[in-house]
Order: sequence, then C-alpha cells, then structure tokens
Amino acid sequence: MRKLIMWNLVTLDGYFEGAKNWDLPWHEQLWGEELEQFSLEQLETADMLVFGRVTYEGMAAHWTTAQGAVADYMNTGEGQRGRGGRTAEAAGQWKHVRLRKRQPLTEPDQGRTLR
Repeated sequence: MRKLIMWNLVTLDGYFEGAKNWDLPWHEQLWGEELEQFSLEQLETADMLVFGRVTYEGMAAHWTTAQGAVADYMNTGEGQRGRGGRTAEAAGQWKHVRLRKRQPLTEPDQGRTLR
C-alpha cells in the first residue's frame, strides 16, 4: 500500500497564508538549502503529487516560473501531478497532469484506497 504524505508550512499558531489565497511571503523566510534538500528527497520518493483546485492553481502559477532544482523536478515528467476537476480545461497548462474526474454525488467514491 502506498503512503499519503501531507506537506505544509504552518506556524505554531496555525498561520498558513494571508488574507488571500497564496499570500505566502513568510515562506521565503523559511526556504533555504536544508528545506530544499528535504523537498527534493521527498519528491524523489513520491509516485504522484495530488492537489485540490486552489492548491493546484497556486502551485502551477509558482513552479512554472520558478528556478532551481525543485522547480526543475516540478516542471518535468519526473513528478506526476494529479488534481480533481470535471473538465479537461481544469488541468490547465502545467505539463504531466492527470485529471481525476468524478461527480461527487453520482459516482461511488473509489478514491479512498491508494493503489
């Protein structure tokens, strides 16, 4: 069975982002060689990255213009990405994305088990 790993930067008091989605300037204070190396190690062991719509849109906007080893990994076929959505347009322009289509109330939930 595969592992499901959640990876977030959150302060002790629960602060994740500012008043708007992807208002994350404080992340820059934490990013450095150690966190980059940790990120690369985790990415190399992952079969797939799974995002919801808002996270996917923010990640795609950031990583398609970013530089460095993590950006290189995120923008190549090495790291497959998946996201939920109902249309092909939902996958956007980010390469190597698998769109998971499911009508939440009409189809059985087959996503509970990682295969």
